[in-house]
Amino acid sequence: MVSLPPLSSAILEAHHSGIREISNLAMARPGTIRLEVGQPNFPTPSHVAEAGRKAIQEGWTFYTQTFGLPSLRERLAAKLERVNGLSVDPGRIVCGSGGVSVISAAVAALCDPGDEVLLPDPHWPNLTTMAATAHARCVFYPCPAELGFLPDLDRLDALVSERTRLLVVNSPNNPTGAVYPPAVLRAIGEIAERHNIWLLSDQCYDQISLDAEAAAPSLATFADPERVISAFTFSKTYSMTGWRLGYATAAPQVVDGMVKVLESNTSCPSTISQKAGEAALDGPQECVGEMVSAYRRRRDLVVDLLREAALLLSVPQGAFYILADVSPAARDSRSFALRLLDERGVGVAPGTAFGQVAAGAVRISLASSDEDLREGVGRICEMVGELAETPLAPSRPR
Repeated sequence: MVSLPPLSSAILEAHHSGIREISNLAMARPGTIRLEVGQPNFPTPSHVAEAGRKAIQEGWTFYTQTFGLPSLRERLAAKLERVNGLSVDPGRIVCGSGGVSVISAAVAALCDPGDEVLLPDPHWPNLTTMAATAHARCVFYPCPAELGFLPDLDRLDALVSERTRLLVVNSPNNPTGAVYPPAVLRAIGEIAERHNIWLLSDQCYDQISLDAEAAAPSLATFADPERVISAFTFSKTYSMTGWRLGYATAAPQVVDGMVKVLESNTSCPSTISQKAGEAALDGPQECVGEMVSAYRRRRDLVVDLLREAALLLSVPQGAFYILADVSPAARDSRSFALRLLDERGVGVAPGTAFGQVAAGAVRISLASSDEDLREGVGRICEMVGELAETPLAPSRPR
């Protein structure tokens, strides 16, 4: 056998997504009710899709500047002021191939090997790999259920060390649906200023606000905007996950650093997608409201089902996820999710994929039909009820 050199130690220590594990198994099982998928189940709005087709016909198939088309950045500056209350010069905006692209570029631009990155627990699992590839160390600050999945601010402050470089905030939150109120955002800003650390605000679900007409509050409104990197995406707002288009706004030196990363990574976002993004911003916005209304209706449906079964942990205020407590039925949510898929044909994301706080829960995506949610959540409740009546089985080996 040929002897080959090892992979990067950071990659060897990284883990594949626990969500992907369930998704890959679910895709191979016809008829599965897919409640683990984190993407809208709506088509891209027709005027946006048409703009993409038109862009191809008109020859918009070349490289752009790494940070994106000037015309798109101007439109994004207008959107940020109109929707998010942020007054931003277009020169402070950088576009990327999805929200994941700009967030990853920010982490790489800000962190040195050995630096610490503060992440919420629960958290979007991709963040840990992003930190690992920058050879940074993840430190998790708790956002417990008893606080409505908001940060324990005293604990957060105590976790900051001399090695802390970056504090990540995600509101509306994946997987909890928590929306951080102004008082919490202001306190986070004060912590960052006191310890002189960067803030990364993941606002990929900014317009999916389930209990308010306005977008969720922006961290940069309540903290020093010069130390905040605010990241957004077209994926969730306009159901454009496959178009791969996201953007961020930050101080000029941070934007320059992110561009250096993106130059050697993706060169630039798809030009076709950028033109479609312009159409999304210019066109009618009723499509966004219609999707949010559907998520709100589905949220209320699932809340009622989980509350009746005594499995409700909290009522999400944003994004399109809800956590269900399965701790009475299994020692860990991964074993429960695997068994649920195998025996009941329902895919859910195990809470273990998001950290320790949600380890006894599963994430249900509201980006599914009402019928699938009613049936799938019903099967979850039935299984928890049945397993809770028997001794807990040992966890499956990882």
